[in-house]
Amino acid sequence: MITWDDKYSVGISSIDEEHKKFIDIINKVIDAKQHTDNSIEITEILNEMNKYVLTHFANEETYMIKCNYPEYDDHRKKHQDFSIKIMAFLDSVTKGDCRLACELLEHLKNWLVNHIQGTDRKYINCFKEHGLR
Repeated sequence: MITWDDKYSVGISSIDEEHKKFIDIINKVIDAKQHTDNSIEITEILNEMNKYVLTHFANEETYMIKCNYPEYDDHRKKHQDFSIKIMAFLDSVTKGDCRLACELLEHLKNWLVNHIQGTDRKYINCFKEHGLR
């Protein structure tokens, strides 16, 4: 299981809270994978993830627009790519392919490390300069 750690923090409380939710969803995938490759359970988790990313990405992108974040287009593209990948996983699981749970889990963990700890860190100064805390 993944535990929230300050290394995941971007220093913006609302975004950190949303990232904690992302970790909670990853932990659900870990738990589901450890117990069973149940397509219904994995489908529910993927639906939850999809709803989460729609809200979270919209919030981040709204901040980026308000703050004139210079890397907005690139960041938005990464959000879109992630959403497409989640939808592809959901489509496969809906069709009965539960073997993707390991691949899904690796994708989510990589996103956590590469996106939250890498890409999201780039907007911290810009957001803080515009008063976000």
